[in-house]
Amino acid sequence: MSAAAINRVTLPAQSHSLHHAGITVNGAIPVGAMEAWRREAIQKVIGFGNLAPNWDSHGSQAPTRAVKQTAVDLLLNVPGELLPAPRIVPVSGGGFHFEWSMGDRELEISIEPDCRIEALRVEHGMPNEDHPSKDLPALFGWLASR
Repeated sequence: MSAAAINRVTLPAQSHSLHHAGITVNGAIPVGAMEAWRREAIQKVIGFGNLAPNWDSHGSQAPTRAVKQTAVDLLLNVPGELLPAPRIVPVSGGGFHFEWSMGDRELEISIEPDCRIEALRVEHGMPNEDHPSKDLPALFGWLASR
């Protein structure tokens, strides 16, 4: 992502979180009623914790517990039940990259190894820097308003 096109995103605070053995659990979220794409995305994020050291042949480690928790929190806060499943890939250094596509629009969200979240809107294959937003509902509203 180009530095000029990056928007930092802040997740809403989780008020119902419980901590068990280093894993945060939100008892207010009924997993059984969760959209299939969201459940599958969370499972994929958790699975990337099993990457072997040097998985990318550049010395990267698997994403840390904090990075995985940030990714799960992001997925839990994505608005909209009718969104397509995101493409999720681990990135060198221990982060994640998410991409949602609808029509000619894409929303790319990266979680850096230090847990910073950055967003990039892409339209017709070009970065869209008009009215950058840090608000998840606004970013996903833009994506869905194709």
